[in-house]
Amino acid sequence: MGTCCTKNDDLSRGGRAEVTQLERGRLSTSDRRQTFAVNMKNFKNLKYVDNIEDVYTFGAVLGKGSFGSVNRATRKGANFDCAIKVIDKDSLNSNPMLPQLMMSELTVLKKCSHPNIMSVNELLEDDNNFYIVTELLEGGELFDRIIEEQQFDEQKAAYLLKQVLLAINYMHQKNITHRDLKPENILLESKDKKKLEVKISDFGFSCFFEPTDGLDLVLGSPLYMAPEIIRGKVYNEKVDIWSIGVITYMLLSGRNPFPGRSKQEVKQ
Repeated sequence: MGTCCTKNDDLSRGGRAEVTQLERGRLSTSDRRQTFAVNMKNFKNLKYVDNIEDVYTFGAVLGKGSFGSVNRATRKGANFDCAIKVIDKDSLNSNPMLPQLMMSELTVLKKCSHPNIMSVNELLEDDNNFYIVTELLEGGELFDRIIEEQQFDEQKAAYLLKQVLLAINYMHQKNITHRDLKPENILLESKDKKKLEVKISDFGFSCFFEPTDGLDLVLGSPLYMAPEIIRGKVYNEKVDIWSIGVITYMLLSGRNPFPGRSKQEVKQ
């Protein structure tokens, strides 16, 4: 079914997620850290632990991102595995965007409960870190599955896309837009290639919107950005549908629809 693709030729990742504008107000770095800590306290389920390893046994590192590392873990005294995102409190000093993006993700996850959206089990903290405990999705990123399969037939692609559309429709009904939809942020529940159940993750760029107001923050991953974002124009939640269109093309063809990895290259 067409030409084989690899990470190095036809199909490449969407590029580093970008933020070119971010309203930070007039808060200093220390103020932002304090504000973030105060906001975290507003999550009623946040629990303090003296030592996280008394509660969880940590396994392999599953990935590293803007917010910190993600580890496989097992809760002691219970027979279930999970994923734990570890956020170093000191890292809040080094990245002024981190507190705002982190709060966006937590707020959205708190508001959403859907079979195709990654769920949070609990929030913990100790003196050094915050810990976000989520369900463990064994299948990895949809991006890697596209690489393995080269491309999907229409029936499988439709099954995958239906789940994504249901999740995004649910979010839009709650006046939430994702703004960074891409195969890297869609996780498969199982390693079994016959099972294609997926969940959306990574809500750091998500935000609440008013139906009558536009958004103007320029952010996202260039390959999946809608034209109005790339051009710096006002946009709305429908930019998520554009991103799904790009994902659809990739599922069916095994290729990126647009060359380039930066906003400038994609725009050309």
